[in-house]
Amino acid sequence: MREPPVMALAHSGKLIVRCTTMILTRTAHDRSLGASWRTTFRLPLLILALLAAAGFGADALLVLNQPLPPADLTVERSIQAVHWGPVLSVFAAVDWFEGLKQVAVAVLGVLAVAIWNRRGLLLMIWGALSGAVYQLIEIAAHRPRPEANLVRVIRHTAGWSFPSGHALFFSWFIAYLLVIFGRRLPRPLYAAGWALQGVVLALVGIGRIDTAEHWPSDVLAGLLLGAAWTLFGLSVRRLSDPVLDGR
Repeated sequence: MREPPVMALAHSGKLIVRCTTMILTRTAHDRSLGASWRTTFRLPLLILALLAAAGFGADALLVLNQPLPPADLTVERSIQAVHWGPVLSVFAAVDWFEGLKQVAVAVLGVLAVAIWNRRGLLLMIWGALSGAVYQLIEIAAHRPRPEANLVRVIRHTAGWSFPSGHALFFSWFIAYLLVIFGRRLPRPLYAAGWALQGVVLALVGIGRIDTAEHWPSDVLAGLLLGAAWTLFGLSVRRLSDPVLDGR
């Protein structure tokens, strides 16, 4: 008998906690018992990470208790009603970049950091671990992808709909590469890199909805989970100090 979605998601949450505990435990051993949180975390980033995680949790509860919120259908149809023109080729390219292709690029990213800026290796590995967390949540939520009798479906890939793995992947991957390599660039180029990430995330999110691979709440969940994962990694000084402080 299948486990209820809420219980399954709770169990997957325990596995996520174990994953983060590995980082926190090692950090705690390196600090005295009386050390303040400021010596372990970058508090502003930690607070932002927790807020993003809370947003993801709220989205997950909404989806688990109401499989198809009315706003999902409204937003999906509105986006599909737009004539995107040449941007459709970008949506198609994003749709092609899935599964093992993402895994391969993540591995190449980790190797690139290991070769050219080893200080950021732990941070990049932390980012790559989000893929396993995504798989656990996707299986636990087992939300079906948008149906052809409700919206225009171009094609469906394997797997479930919640959350958007593309949104999660591009959230941490580009951000960490910018932090690890981009800080060497002139400020205007570094700022342009962050602006470019915003454009990429917008195109990825809209594309996943336009192709009906995901509901809007799936994309929102992927972005929030990606933000939480990325910000938490940056908030843990053991992971981020070698890059941000050059130590």
